[in-house]
Amino acid sequence: MRYRETLSFRKTGAEIKAAIKGRCHELEQRLEKRLAVLDEFLTNTQLVRSYLIRTAAPTRHGGDPGDLWSRDDISSEHLREIRQVCERVFEIQQELRRLQLASQHLADDQTFDLSISDLVGYGFNLETQS
Repeated sequence: MRYRETLSFRKTGAEIKAAIKGRCHELEQRLEKRLAVLDEFLTNTQLVRSYLIRTAAPTRHGGDPGDLWSRDDISSEHLREIRQVCERVFEIQQELRRLQLASQHLADDQTFDLSISDLVGYGFNLETQS
């Protein structure tokens, strides 16, 4: 789609900061949910121990048929789920830091020409006015 290459949206620093504030709020809500999942996981010391041991074990494609895990050990599926939650927590935290950094260094009266990707990345959406 060629509109991505040709469209630009003029926004002030104040408008971008307002959009960033909304985006950060959304991200913080997502982060809270994922941290709650991790908190629940961390209360089960047996699963945490199993997770740490299994993630420290050398990985081989398809696993080693000689690897024996007890029923009480964390399942491969649960291990993947926790790993994905951790990765997403990291990604959200990084995005929050980038947005906060940008917001801190924008002058309210400064104007910017944003691409559609920039517009979405800063948190502008259909409900955002201007």
